[in-house]
Amino acid sequence: MKSFFARFSFATVGCLAVPVDSLAQSTITVFGTVDLNFTYSKAGGQSVKAQDQGGNIFPSRLGFRGTEDLGGGLVAGFWLESALLPDTGEMQGVPWQRRSTVSLSGRSWGEVRLGRDYTPTFWNVSQFSPFGTVGVGGSSNIIEGWPFGVGGAKSLVRVNNSVGYFLPRDLGGFYGQAMHAMPEGEEGMRYSGARFGYANGPLDVAAAYGYTPASGQAYRTATLGGTYDFGVVKLYVNYHRHKAAHDKQVNVMVGVSVPVGAGVIKASVARSNRSGPGVDADDATQAAIGYVHWLGKRTAVYTTYSRIRNRGNAAYVTADSSPAGVPGAVSSGLQLGVSHNF
Repeated sequence: MKSFFARFSFATVGCLAVPVDSLAQSTITVFGTVDLNFTYSKAGGQSVKAQDQGGNIFPSRLGFRGTEDLGGGLVAGFWLESALLPDTGEMQGVPWQRRSTVSLSGRSWGEVRLGRDYTPTFWNVSQFSPFGTVGVGGSSNIIEGWPFGVGGAKSLVRVNNSVGYFLPRDLGGFYGQAMHAMPEGEEGMRYSGARFGYANGPLDVAAAYGYTPASGQAYRTATLGGTYDFGVVKLYVNYHRHKAAHDKQVNVMVGVSVPVGAGVIKASVARSNRSGPGVDADDATQAAIGYVHWLGKRTAVYTTYSRIRNRGNAAYVTADSSPAGVPGAVSSGLQLGVSHNF
């Protein structure tokens, strides 16, 4: 730790020595989220009380990002982001596992990005849900195999060794990206996918498709979702289907968010339908409701309650700290927390 701060100090001094005209062309930002909550969860007659993290929009994270203006409309950028466990002060998993990329971009032609990044098929699940993919109300709670996939795939959320292209922003509301990731010897990490959407005024809608060969079979993901902001209420809808060989799951979610003063009420209902030999009856339904109150621009207190009704051998739970799921049993979770973005 001491050596880290020593290196940081020398880097700071070095930056201060850079000429002013150079600094004007470069930016470096430290950003992140610290989120902690009290979670009470139940599954199969057992209950757990725990301190958890990541219940409001973002999980706890720490990141560094920056850009350099290279002239002629060309901009270089980097993004390094790691997952944190602030309840114990530890990092979660491999450093910079959330994202580690370098890119070149131009206003007229878009962006080329290299490194570990989110897949195009991930974004609809996160963006078109009032709870995102975090907390007891997260839209990913009843997606089989999250955050990897089914059939040996490891490409549902992120992939390593990716090459991505993003359309330029000035296309009249149209946006999109394409990605190819090389496995480099890691089974289930080859990925090819794309996303295309349209955002204008109150409407935002997008579709995405991804493909991964894994364990001698094809793993495919398709998703379509959107939001429409009526002002007094914002509507969310999302359709997500992923399939490997004869194992298929379809998830459909409908949600709303209602602004109330300095806060917002959120609610969603999601249905999971799994089909294939031996899993036809393994379905689930999740209902969630919550409230977020913003104390300032970056700090919020929140509470969320959700309940998952499992069927067949489905054993989904609402939180990482929850008791082990029991096939066909109800699971539920309640969170009370505070989050701060910086």
